Amino acid sequence: MVSINDKHTTGLAGGAQPCHVGSNEMQVERALARLRSIPGDLEKYTFLAGLKERNETIFYALVGGNMKECTPLIYTPVIGLACQNFSLIHPAPNTASNAPASALYLSAPDLDNLPQIIKDLKTRLPKEEMEICVVTDGSRVLGLGDLGVGGMGISMGKLSLYVAAGGVNPKATLPIVLDLGTDNERLLADPLYVGLRQRRMADAEAEEFVAVFMKEMHKNFPNIIIQFEDFHTTLAFPVLAKHRDVYPCFNDDIQGTGAVVLAGAIRAFALNGKALKDQKILFFGAGSSGVGVAETICRYFVLNGISEQDAKNMFWLVDSKGLVSNNRGDTLPEHKRFLARTSPNEPILKTLESVVRHVRPTALLGLSTVGGTFTKEILQFMAEINEKPIVFALSNPVAQAECTFEEAVEGTGGTVMYASGSPFDPVVYQEKLREPGQGNNMYIFPGLGLGAILAQVKTIPEEMVHASAQALATSLTADEQYRNLLYPDVTRIREVSIRIAVGVIRSAQKLNVDKNEKLRSMSDEQLEKFVRDQMYHPLLAVK
Repeated sequence: MVSINDKHTTGLAGGAQPCHVGSNEMQVERALARLRSIPGDLEKYTFLAGLKERNETIFYALVGGNMKECTPLIYTPVIGLACQNFSLIHPAPNTASNAPASALYLSAPDLDNLPQIIKDLKTRLPKEEMEICVVTDGSRVLGLGDLGVGGMGISMGKLSLYVAAGGVNPKATLPIVLDLGTDNERLLADPLYVGLRQRRMADAEAEEFVAVFMKEMHKNFPNIIIQFEDFHTTLAFPVLAKHRDVYPCFNDDIQGTGAVVLAGAIRAFALNGKALKDQKILFFGAGSSGVGVAETICRYFVLNGISEQDAKNMFWLVDSKGLVSNNRGDTLPEHKRFLARTSPNEPILKTLESVVRHVRPTALLGLSTVGGTFTKEILQFMAEINEKPIVFALSNPVAQAECTFEEAVEGTGGTVMYASGSPFDPVVYQEKLREPGQGNNMYIFPGLGLGAILAQVKTIPEEMVHASAQALATSLTADEQYRNLLYPDVTRIREVSIRIAVGVIRSAQKLNVDKNEKLRSMSDEQLEKFVRDQMYHPLLAVK
């Protein structure tokens, strides 16, 4: 029989809750059972989104305790499906005047009022000192193109991982969309679309909008970290270049992707038996992510004693027109010029396979968003010329991956060192279990953001991003190294984030961009304990 005391600990006696709602742990177990009973991925996503809205403590306890199962549902690959269907699954707005703001939508017509809107925002947030926001314009969501205001799903998903994987306080996070219109014809014609139904703002106007946004956000929230997400290439690079030396901000597509791929590449380079100076890196995809990753790895080579010109000569880019070179006859956009081939006699090669056969790369990396382009013939050739070929099929979601893990294993006869952006299952090949690497940004941005928050950085120089990559590359356990993994097991992601945060803080201190100078006197052990103690733990938060 349930006593009145039991009822008071589990619900209101005679009130709105039944007697056996149970402890927080029991509610997590119940939520997990409900999640597993739902057949469709989008339906699972909406269940989790609703749970987060109703009870973030149980949501984050569920996700944090079941990272392998839940991460694909709140982030890639299912987040792409959620963004595509955002207008259908967007919850009805909370019209209560005192309801705290859980997201911010800023539309093109708001430009003149941005200062007042952002100033007023301070009175509507659940925490006075906001720590991090993820802002997108939805113009290039994953490999799915312009999804307009549907990009909000990405901002929300990233912040969920800042909390679950990085221990950031959920009440100090804010997802933001700059709704500057859309060029997606389907959305423009959709009467149910919840975003602005007009053509996307030109890049010059968009840069002006972002500049006002950045100024006002920093004015009202001087310590907030601003992560740019899924801006299309011709806007992403200039926005980052304009603001990175002024405000504490970074672009996850360019820098976060670069760091996580660099970390996997550092590990792969150590395993493929070739000296760093002898690596030949071929990138298929020359957009913001592809070029950002290539430049990040190039800078790593320079930091390790290779001259800049020699480092640049180790890279080949392939876009939709073929090998990116100065002599192919078209005008290259600014972001492609740094690593374009410069020889006047560079062959004009139109297909990926022809470039692979010409270059004979040690590493083939795909960020093209074109699924299935690493063909059986290309994979077989990579295995013919390399004892341990490096193949990273990094495009998201799964359908856009350049090849699956199974295709890579079979195509290379089991010799491949493989990483993807979205998760693939292990494969049994020749009676041996082969485990894929997931070169997903979620290994980097939670720890990078956490370290930047705790150090109260003034800016986020590139060296801090490199520090996050180095910390990730050295975070594998002895067992993970024995299994020839390129990345740690995702179940350890909180421990990995702590290691990355410590590395980022130390880098900020060396660069003199940290405002929280009290951390400088701490030993590494003390700093690690400080980071661990500052992390949000959902089931402890209510005790």
